[in-house]
Amino acid sequence: MKLKRIATVSNGVTKDVDDWSVVRSKLVFEEQYVEGLYRLSRFQHVLVIFGFHKKRKTLMRVHPRHDLTKPLVGVFASRSPKRPNRIGLTRAKLISIRGNVVTVQGLDAYDGSPVFDLKPPTDEIDY
Repeated sequence: MKLKRIATVSNGVTKDVDDWSVVRSKLVFEEQYVEGLYRLSRFQHVLVIFGFHKKRKTLMRVHPRHDLTKPLVGVFASRSPKRPNRIGLTRAKLISIRGNVVTVQGLDAYDGSPVFDLKPPTDEIDY
């Protein structure tokens, strides 16, 4: 399977931060995908599927949130980025959409991360 980058994260973050919930990120979309943003503004949140583009080793056991006082858990029982596949998923607050730029808050992705998809959370879908 080959994933296509549809957008790139722009937020100036180059290392982990203590509170990702306050981080605002711009998702800068490739022009060919902008039409796919039609009516996205109906939602309060989006699920952002992105890639961990910085090199990280894979671990099968981790301390949640890098906190050594917390007991080890399996990587699949955590939100750790040290996974076999470098794919992240975060529910982020939708702030605005202007042209090819979607602004979100709470995305735990570094500056330059590739965005592979956006989806509305199922609890907000109203057809």
